[in-house]
Amino acid sequence: MSKYLLKRLLLILPTFLGISLITYSMVRLAPGDYTSLRAGMQGELKTTAAAKQAMEEERRLYGLDKPIITGYFEWLGRMVVLDFGTSRKDGRPVSARIAESLPITLALNIISMVLVYIISIPAGIVSALKKDSLYDRVSSVALFVLYSLPSFWVGLLLLMVLSGGEFLNLFPLGGIVSDGAADYPWYRYLGDVTWHLVLPVVTLTYGGFAFLARYMRANLLEVISQQYIVTARAKGLGRSRVVFIHAFRNSLVPLVTLMASILPGLLGGSVIVESIFSIPGMGLLAFEAILSRDIPVIMAIASISAMLTLMGILVADIMYSVVDPRIRLEAKA
Repeated sequence: MSKYLLKRLLLILPTFLGISLITYSMVRLAPGDYTSLRAGMQGELKTTAAAKQAMEEERRLYGLDKPIITGYFEWLGRMVVLDFGTSRKDGRPVSARIAESLPITLALNIISMVLVYIISIPAGIVSALKKDSLYDRVSSVALFVLYSLPSFWVGLLLLMVLSGGEFLNLFPLGGIVSDGAADYPWYRYLGDVTWHLVLPVVTLTYGGFAFLARYMRANLLEVISQQYIVTARAKGLGRSRVVFIHAFRNSLVPLVTLMASILPGLLGGSVIVESIFSIPGMGLLAFEAILSRDIPVIMAIASISAMLTLMGILVADIMYSVVDPRIRLEAKA
């Protein structure tokens, strides 16, 4: 097991270096002169001596005057000590802006991922055990409809219907806490945050839940059709024992593998959800940084998102080895 984990950990470093180098190169080679756009210089104004000097100083300040490889390694050296530079939008350290927004996005995504697995696994099991029943057909249609709905449309619809539009006023329009919430006692503050997170979590969760529930149903149906399950039934074991002791664990293996792809999807979906609900997380920060061409913030968010994704893959690998003994045996070989 330790040998298997060591191999996975050693793979993270070169993978991250490759991702960060490609991202840095794409940002540097993207069309458009960020420096002149930042200074608002276009046309003839861009050719004056003062403008050229200002743009050169701007390029030197952000390391844009050096070759890509040199600039990349200088940026990488600063990033190792968590020095992501200064935001071009407001002049604040990028690390400070990340420290404010990262916990919000992590909380949003962890809650969503836990809900996805807690809801989808029982729903998939019930649907598989009641195959071709009325419940199975109705739930299948409902899950297909949910999976096909775009998250931005669902988010706007929830705001219009449940947040003081033309219908109900049950939830806040946006934000993470109410005004003056800092003075609340802890239990009221927690309730206020939960109240603000209901609609964003629903928007972020329903797509993954619909997909995983259908995936769980298909996996369980495949497992319970295997010969060893038929043999267990022939020996007179009860249905619940056959399903939950012999079939359930094997049907989890593909779901654990999918965790590595769900986390990046949730992080990407945060950009849409946080923008719709005005949540000050990494997604909204990334959206504003792209609009203002704030390169230090864009690079910092891309690097942190890549590292979080790699950590998610590592967690999936660890859980994969837990549910599948063959992985541990191959590592010992």
